[in-house]
Amino acid sequence: MVESNKINRFSTIGDFLKYFAASSIALFVDYATYWLIVQSNIMGLTGAASFGYATGLIVAYFLIRKNVFSNGWLKERPAYEIFLFGLSGALGILLTYSSVALYVMVLSENVHGAKLFAIAVSFVAVWFFRKKIVFKVAEKEHGNCL
Repeated sequence: MVESNKINRFSTIGDFLKYFAASSIALFVDYATYWLIVQSNIMGLTGAASFGYATGLIVAYFLIRKNVFSNGWLKERPAYEIFLFGLSGALGILLTYSSVALYVMVLSENVHGAKLFAIAVSFVAVWFFRKKIVFKVAEKEHGNCL
């Protein structure tokens, strides 16, 4: 039982590191989109942050699905998987929008500070949602999914 817990922790740490790498690439796309929109004065910070997040979300799905969670419980049901991933994205966009709005309201309209605060808030919440719901390991492969 102790050995099994060590394997699960190692697997979780490994998954987290791969998730972090894939998310870093998606974040680059997200942030570049955000920055270009802000610099072009196309929309305000909250809108630009949300649009950037959505763009990064598309990149994230393909990277995470292929490189991190390839054996999820919905791998044979891609429509449901994409729906739940989209739901996790909606959670992330909501947290991003809210975090940027809160940062601007409480601290300042610092373009980088607002986005970095939103990244920290949404990253952790979305990681757990995706790990435990969207891409949880199939029961037959791992006993307990959660």
